[in-house]
Order: sequence, then C-alpha cells, then structure tokens
Amino acid sequence: MQPNNPKTNKILSMCGGDAVKASKTIRDKDLPFLSENEKRRANETRNGNILHLLDICNENNIQILTLDSDDYPALLKEIENPPIVLFVKGDVSALNSNLMISAVGTKRPSEYSLFVTENIIGTLSKVGAVIVSGNAVGLDTAIHRACIKEKGKSVAILPCGILANNPKEDKDLKNDIIKCGGAVVSELLPYTSTSLYYYRPRDRIISGMSLGTVVLQAGEKSGALVTANFASAQGREVFYIPPHDIFSKEYSGSKILSRHNAVPVFEVSDITDSLLKNSSEKETVFEKIKSIKPEKIEQTKFKPKDPPTPPKKIKKEKPEIPENLSNDERILVEIIAEEKADIEMLIDKSGLSYENAISALTMLELAGVVERQMDGNYTFRG
Repeated sequence: MQPNNPKTNKILSMCGGDAVKASKTIRDKDLPFLSENEKRRANETRNGNILHLLDICNENNIQILTLDSDDYPALLKEIENPPIVLFVKGDVSALNSNLMISAVGTKRPSEYSLFVTENIIGTLSKVGAVIVSGNAVGLDTAIHRACIKEKGKSVAILPCGILANNPKEDKDLKNDIIKCGGAVVSELLPYTSTSLYYYRPRDRIISGMSLGTVVLQAGEKSGALVTANFASAQGREVFYIPPHDIFSKEYSGSKILSRHNAVPVFEVSDITDSLLKNSSEKETVFEKIKSIKPEKIEQTKFKPKDPPTPPKKIKKEKPEIPENLSNDERILVEIIAEEKADIEMLIDKSGLSYENAISALTMLELAGVVERQMDGNYTFRG
C-alpha cells in the first residue's frame, strides 16, 4: 500500500487499529476496494524488507511513530486520513507543543516577504511557538532560518524521505533544525526521492499538525493556497500577510484568502490572540510579545523600482513540438520549450489548475517529451 492512501486507514479501522491483523487482512481476504496492484504490493512485502528498514532507521537515528505511539502529534490524529506512520529525526517532543503554527509561502519571495518572515516568524519563535513548514526553496527555507536565528524550534515536513537530499540549495538546513531542538518529519520511506505527487499529501500534514496556518506570500496558483485549503477543511485558523502592493500579482493568492475569512496579520499578537483565546497562556505570550522591539522598516525599502531595460533577445529557432498532444499538454510544452520552468511558474503562465497541470506533465514525462530536473524545473526533450 502507498503512503497517504485512505484505504490503509479504512482497513486499520476494520481491524480495530491492529496493524498485524490489518496486514493479514490485506493479504488473505478479498477486499473489493483494493486494486490488483495494491494487493500485489502487499503480498510482496516480506519481513526481511521491514527488518532492513528498521536497520536503516537505527543507523540514522530515525524514530518511527505510528498512530498509537504516545509521541504521535495529537492534532494530526484529528484530521481525515492521518499518516499511519511518521519517520522522525530530531526531538519528537517538538511535535506536540502547546503552540504549533504552520507557515508557508512562495518559492520566489519578494524582499518585503523575506523581511516580514524574519520578523513575524522570529518573534513567534522567541515567544515559544514551534513553527511547521515544508523545508522547500524560497519562503519555507526563510521560515526555518528565522527560527534557527532565534534558537527556536521548527518542524520540517518533507515531500521526500528523510535521507533524500532536499533541498540541495541548503544541504545543512535539516541538521540546523535538529540542532535547535526541532525535528524533520516524513511519512515516506527514508530514501524516497522528491516527487510532484508527494507535495499535496505533505501539505495536509503541515496544516494538520498546527493550530493555524500563516500564508506569508502567495500568487493565485501558489502551492501555499493548497496548505491553506487543507487548514480550512481541517477546521484550523488561516492567516495571511497583507501585501505591500495591492496590485502585485505576487500577492493575488493572499487577496483570495482575504475574501474567504482568513485573518489579516499586522502584528504577531493577531496570530497568538486568535489561537490562544481559550488558553491560560494568552496573557503570558502577549506580555512576551510586547517586550520584543520589532525592527523598523526603512520608508524607502519597498518602493517599486523602475524595471531594468530588457536585453535584446537573440532569435532562436522554434523547437519542433509533437502533434499528438492534448490542449493542456501543448500549452505546457510551448512554455517549457521557451525556458525551463517549475510547477508554480507553469501554473501561473498556463492558467491551468494544479490538478490539470500535474496530469498533463505526467503524460508528457511518460512520453519523453519533457524531463523533470533535480532542481524541480522541467525542460523540453524534443
């Protein structure tokens, strides 16, 4: 069975949470809702594979938490289809803090968003919040680094296995998170590589572990909105940072959130007051926040600059694009043929939905028309 498969939780529920009984049920009983591939994979699982996995975890100080483990995140148990297994490297106590807050944002942050992130997340970290994010390039990295700067705890939820090299751009980030008393978490086997299909399941864990989710910057098609949607569906509070430029497309996703009852954040207490409104800790945290002097923003710091004169483009021959493509596939190929692009850029430029873009890219990869590079960008192979 694949991770984040709701059928696994269904079978566990049928078996009263007994994993051994569930395993036998998958192998020995006729379960009409299981596909032939799922039955085959279950039958191919052997004790030797499990023992090898345990050896890998022991050698790398990776703890395995199941739904019935005492250290399993309490908030995460409440969501629909919680992960049945979590692999954790670091301090598992960080997963059950009284003030768990997730923070997410774009891969291509503005200078303003980086400044706000350092101040808002840094202050939350100073007052004892544990910040949950996705360890990705861009604002996720800035979020974790803001916690590390204040010697605060953060939890990184990965779209890959704990032992996979992600993100390559900051290879020390996971170790730095752990050194500060935080943790790195994944529901995937330790050496599993990053895949486009693991991002949405990862996002449900980010929001599910947290009392609320803060969106620091999001475009209209940003993956940060996926996490915000999960948070809303899970009954958690959603916050957003108001943009410094209301006309900027970089913040169009934030404007969407503002129209759907998300809470605007002008100061840290906007977040803590909302999340701790029924807690005895509310006043203590508020007093701590008051004692922290925020860094002043220079008045001219975020004024729009005149765009640079674009260099003259050298005309290049148009690559030959295959004819037997669907409309969605053709749109994406034409973008990728011009320049390499990651999923956020492709969604922004094509206007396709997240689901349609992923579906089309998968078919293009299988056909050998495009190739996904290690840095997450797609290139044309025609």
